[in-house]
Amino acid sequence: MRIPAIAFCLLASLTFPTSLPAQTTKLDADVANLRYDDLALDLATTPPGPTRDLFAGVLADRTNRLDESITLLTPLASAPDLSPTRLALVLGSLADANLKLYRYAQSSALYTRLLTEAPSGLSPALLKDDQDDADTIKLLLNAPPQTIDINTPIDLPTHSDRLKSITADLTVHNITAPWILDTGANFSVVTESFARQLGLTLSTGVAHTQGATGAENPLHVAVLDTLPIGTATVHNVVLLVLPDANLTIGSGKKSYVIPAILGFPVFQSLGIIRFTHDHHFQAGPTLPLAGEASPIDSAPIYMEKLNILFSARTHNLSRLFLFDSGADTTTFFLPYYRDFPADFLHEKQGTRNGYGAGGTSTDQVFILDHVDLELANRLINLQHIAVFKTPQNTLADSYEGSLGRDLIDSLDTLTLDLIHDRVYPGTPRH
Repeated sequence: MRIPAIAFCLLASLTFPTSLPAQTTKLDADVANLRYDDLALDLATTPPGPTRDLFAGVLADRTNRLDESITLLTPLASAPDLSPTRLALVLGSLADANLKLYRYAQSSALYTRLLTEAPSGLSPALLKDDQDDADTIKLLLNAPPQTIDINTPIDLPTHSDRLKSITADLTVHNITAPWILDTGANFSVVTESFARQLGLTLSTGVAHTQGATGAENPLHVAVLDTLPIGTATVHNVVLLVLPDANLTIGSGKKSYVIPAILGFPVFQSLGIIRFTHDHHFQAGPTLPLAGEASPIDSAPIYMEKLNILFSARTHNLSRLFLFDSGADTTTFFLPYYRDFPADFLHEKQGTRNGYGAGGTSTDQVFILDHVDLELANRLINLQHIAVFKTPQNTLADSYEGSLGRDLIDSLDTLTLDLIHDRVYPGTPRH
């Protein structure tokens, strides 16, 4: 976990397959390597049957067709002879789909099965992340589902805080404060002191989450009854409540406490969200796409758990990049370093100072002067990119990189359609 309906299908009404092949296939490799563009193509030539249902269900989860994913994967969760890797894939996808539908009890039960029956099917980083998720969701068993009231699109002015983060002033329980708009946060987050100001009731239990620096953070959870955002009101918003010290950047007189962060579930409920270069945040399921509406001007969005991934091209190859509006700049991870070694023959090395929940970090990195990234049919020049040359031992090791606010600054608009899972980059500004 990063910091950042239809009723559950009845097994009795479904027919179970007798077995699934145990061998590793191209479909397994597509999922393991996060090649979801390839997975869609390979499924088109896969004959009907339980194997196709399994990977079609995984792809449905990754593209937010959640009810379809649950329908396809629920019978396979009890199929005999599943390898640990495939069982982990089925149970993890089902747990994720139910979580995105705010079915916390069902998601918790599935995570318990996953960690009990198929831990060997998970990589060490994913196992740690799933354990954190399971512990957090156990604190939400009685939480009501998130809902939203919205009639007209939102148009909020934004500004930069001391960390240059994109923030919007929101008034919650008569308290106005800057909330960071952070697509990289899996849940919304507040400090303990701000939670007290809001009069929230914290969970008695404690879980942990991993911050952007890799540090583990103890947390309580709380449910915010109403969160007004412009013309919308979001109800029953799950908040991770962290100690103030874990959201304090710097020290002494230069220290800064991040009071509140808006995370993915809120953005998901808004349907379509847009960041503009002239400092506005616009959102709503009826937000006009205007000149961005042509499919040729969009690229797929895939969801890996609660992480937004863009399918973008560099060096004429499609790769998946995390979109993190809470990050100041774009960063590339170990897969990029391995995939494109020629980029580093003459590049200088340096240090990168990172900050996030739990503190700061300093890493040795390569510094790329620039990289051309193709998103939809837009060619975007990103500059001064830090590239990790060693593993981070987190889910970041699975992604090509993390696209930050410099991507937003490079375009006149950046629109995410979280209903149909497409991203529409506007016109490059330079």
